[in-house]
Amino acid sequence: MIQPQRLYGKPANIARYYTVGDYYTKGGDEPSEWGGKLAADLGLSGPVDPKMFRELLAGKVGDQQLGRYRADGTIQHHPGWDFAVNAPKSVSIMALVAGDERVLAAHEQAVTAAIGYLEEQAQLRRREEGKIVHETTGRILVARFTEHGSRELDPHLHTHVVVLNMTNRQDGDPMASLESRVMYGEQRVAGQIYRNALAFALREAGHQIDFDPRTGLFEIRGVPQSLIEKFSQRAEEIEEHAREHGLVGQKAQRASFYATRKAKVKIGHDELFAQWHQRTGALLDVLEKIVAAGREREGEHLSPTDREASRAALFGLRQLETTEAVNNLGDILRTGLAAHVGEVRLEDVRPRIENHEAIRKLLPTHEQTGDKILTRGRTSRKSWRLELALTQHIALGLGDARPIASSDRVLRALKDTILNQEQQRALVETALTRDRITGIHGVAGSGKSTLVKILGEAAEPGTTLIALAPTSSAAAELGTKANIASHTVASFVARGGQGITDSHVLVLDEAGQLGNRQARRLLEISRATGARLLLLGDEKQTGAIEQGKPFWLMRRLGLPTVELTEAVRQETRTIKSAVTAARAGNFAVALGKLDSVNTAGDNEEMATQVVNAWVRLKAETRTGTNILVLDNATRLIVNSKIREALRNESALAAEDSRLSILAPAGLTDIEKHMARFYGAGQVVRFDRDIASLGVARSADYRVVGLGRDGNGRQVVRLVDEQGRTIKWDPQTTKARHINVFNPEERELAQGDRIQWRLVNRDLDLRNAERGTVEKLDGDMATIRWDRGGRVQQVNLSEHRTWDHGYAETVYSSQSKTYPRVFVLAPVESPLVNAQNFYTAITRAMYGVRLWTNDVKELIAKLERQSGEKTSSAEGLGRMKQNQVVALGARHEGRLATLKTEQEQMRTQRRDRALEGYLNRRDAPPRGTAEHLAEGARSIAQVLDRFLGGILDHARAQRDAPHIEAPAPVAEQPRSPQPHSEPAHGPER
Repeated sequence: MIQPQRLYGKPANIARYYTVGDYYTKGGDEPSEWGGKLAADLGLSGPVDPKMFRELLAGKVGDQQLGRYRADGTIQHHPGWDFAVNAPKSVSIMALVAGDERVLAAHEQAVTAAIGYLEEQAQLRRREEGKIVHETTGRILVARFTEHGSRELDPHLHTHVVVLNMTNRQDGDPMASLESRVMYGEQRVAGQIYRNALAFALREAGHQIDFDPRTGLFEIRGVPQSLIEKFSQRAEEIEEHAREHGLVGQKAQRASFYATRKAKVKIGHDELFAQWHQRTGALLDVLEKIVAAGREREGEHLSPTDREASRAALFGLRQLETTEAVNNLGDILRTGLAAHVGEVRLEDVRPRIENHEAIRKLLPTHEQTGDKILTRGRTSRKSWRLELALTQHIALGLGDARPIASSDRVLRALKDTILNQEQQRALVETALTRDRITGIHGVAGSGKSTLVKILGEAAEPGTTLIALAPTSSAAAELGTKANIASHTVASFVARGGQGITDSHVLVLDEAGQLGNRQARRLLEISRATGARLLLLGDEKQTGAIEQGKPFWLMRRLGLPTVELTEAVRQETRTIKSAVTAARAGNFAVALGKLDSVNTAGDNEEMATQVVNAWVRLKAETRTGTNILVLDNATRLIVNSKIREALRNESALAAEDSRLSILAPAGLTDIEKHMARFYGAGQVVRFDRDIASLGVARSADYRVVGLGRDGNGRQVVRLVDEQGRTIKWDPQTTKARHINVFNPEERELAQGDRIQWRLVNRDLDLRNAERGTVEKLDGDMATIRWDRGGRVQQVNLSEHRTWDHGYAETVYSSQSKTYPRVFVLAPVESPLVNAQNFYTAITRAMYGVRLWTNDVKELIAKLERQSGEKTSSAEGLGRMKQNQVVALGARHEGRLATLKTEQEQMRTQRRDRALEGYLNRRDAPPRGTAEHLAEGARSIAQVLDRFLGGILDHARAQRDAPHIEAPAPVAEQPRSPQPHSEPAHGPER
């Protein structure tokens, strides 16, 4: 980990701190060294000279004095920054307690790698034509000091990398002040470069490591956890303080760092080492055995093959691409390295990324997109072509459909209508247009669902409207209000448009939550079937989890859209004003219009205040007040405190039942295909049978560890409910058929509110559906669901995807309406942004109360972070070129050909459907017995395959030491395509 800190104080005091020692006397084996390209230019090498260090901190470089002259004639010069590089605790123990000098050498070597990367980010600022320009120099001066102890006098190997505040373009140029903004932004990348270099060197020295591919953190294998905890007093104090006060984020962690900081204690270096040995006790023998075993394995670890290095680079690209179209190059490198700690280093991965750039598969962006600082933005050619396909689909949809309703039917629908003028205009334009793909962009609560209901009533006979949405709750909400069938986008596209014709109208609600991939699939289904696609959304609300903002993008590319600007959900003047101000970006005004804005010192106090306010409400008011949080961690805190308050009121039964639940592990599709991301104790469920392994859909399979198949491929070892062990290669199963959970435990009692967290078709339950436990008998719960007041008995030992249902995340609340809402907005949460704030307050009809840490900081953050996703076209500066008009002008002939092809495609679909209908009609009628016999045969075939798989695996276990999963079929390599935009269909 690298922790940067701006240096303050007098140069003499700073120099003494690093060169003499602070809370213990420095030993002779704690080295210091000059580094950076400027060191050679200035003739600096070897140990850091305290006098020279002091002068450079003061900005004195030869005859030049850096800094600004104040009005009183004094010079103001900022001395620099300390990028502290901290070794993992097991590394500190092996280097300092076990005395393995090879570990010390590995640390110094890894620090050098991190410094090299940070130096590449060095910049200076200059004025050019009145504007401030940042110029990358890639030249810094570093004074590095390695230390061995912590303030608590634990073994703590760390190096202070003091970056002096100076840089220049080339040797001989005068110095200028250093611009460190990008270096700060790349600190996490540099930290991962350090860890990968360190872990690789340790493996070369014969040590083995255990690492987490999601965080990139590691420890040396074999070092006792009890010893790590014993020597982690400082870290434990910081974590405990942050946990007690509900502090999250790096800034909050730093607050805990200073809050728990103890007074300095002076001790000699030799005495410190003696203390460590005494505290280690008998475990010193364990450490010595690890050192001996490492020396025996020394030299066995080899450099990665081209395939291994390419795989790490490709993971970095694909993993980040699942959520954002444009990413910083440094983040791509960091993600690839973190998933392959001890296997690859920066010098292994970077050439592969550079090769992707050379063949134009990875493109540099030069325009801002989203609200991240993209100093070195990159997007893939695949992502850009995916966005370009959106334009092509819009163009192919123009004039490609019949009106949903005739003018007469629309006119009748408008008589005695409850629609306002805006809604009436939207109804007319949507119903009468001949464009196949259209949009309705409406502010939150503008009555889009009501409009869809009336549109369905006005539609021509034989027209079928289908409600779609990214989430099951949003789809069901629209389906219920408009009285039409509903599906999630995922389930709909999985069927590939089966049974859909040009008589269907696909109404997609919450289009702003749609990602690029699903948008493309819906557009493809619409094109193939001729079905109308109507997109409803509000781009100011919370966006997609997956990559892209297609609704935002399509509106700017030329999607025919009508606007609804009048909100009808909000019932009071003040909440209407708050929503209007938030939409306009006037967050100070918006906060001032809320019912109340409360502040708390930390997240724990904030949750307490919210719960106290909720408890003081009358029972009927509580029912209509929803508590909205940004993340699941805060949701758990609030739920726990509400249960405690309800128990004090005797609103919950006296006795709790402790039940096991399954919480989603949150793996991406890329991670689901890599065995290293599965951990012991996790539970895997499959949406499909895997006959070859004897795996049944919806059954629970517990992860017991990782292993290797006969080909050396890493596999996941699963155990079923009968104790049978299966070796499963995740690459052989489609990611959408894999669900991974972390088992957790919850207390539940009669009277508890419960929320379902995964769609369950057997129970007819949607994601985020809530209800009340009316009776609890062991694992059997009687639940009255809010939807329709339906009462249902659920075996919670069998159906475990639930949680307490008091607080709800903002994301899952989208599309819902409540009389009032309470909102928690801790400033340090990375999810605090304008979109989430706007979505949260627009859920309320009458009023909103909000809690935060600091109102001014909240306003500043909302103004700074919109929450908007990135776009390849926007980042590449190709928005104008990608618009429908521009594309049509360039490819008029090709688009005409594609329109002819899509008509032929639909005709063929209709002919096949008619042929299938006639074949079924001409077949002899079957009686009940035949239907039952056919069903029995189907069931028998499934059982036969399942039991056959079990028997095959039983024989394999008898004849071999393990069960081997079938290896995936290798894809044939494809030659790279030239960098050009597609004039053909969307890339598949």
